[in-house]
Amino acid sequence: MTDKTHTIDDLFSDSGPFDESAVIKAIHPFITIQKSTNEIFFKESSLTNEERILVYGLAKKLLKTKGLITEEMITALEVYKKTGIKKGSVDPTFKALKEKGFLVGKMEYEIPVHKITQIISSLSRKA
Repeated sequence: MTDKTHTIDDLFSDSGPFDESAVIKAIHPFITIQKSTNEIFFKESSLTNEERILVYGLAKKLLKTKGLITEEMITALEVYKKTGIKKGSVDPTFKALKEKGFLVGKMEYEIPVHKITQIISSLSRKA
């Protein structure tokens, strides 16, 4: 058995913190983004409340990475206004996503980079 010696260079990536093309492919069936305002709009789909929040969060993360918006953080009020999720369902859904590790933060949340691949995989089964 051959053990490879690992160096710090093994930790670096040329592709950025996450695979942007994979995120685009995963969220494309569910949203459109208005070019002039960078506002996110949902298409008709059978996404669950959790999936709607994750798609919205991924879209904001992508827009932030591209320098098109200044903040990727999402709030319960913003999600209520932008996703069509009923007001009484937003907080419990945020809580469930936090417990599963898909959202991090307090009052303002973001999707941790290490969860993006798992989210993409789940969304790809819906498309």
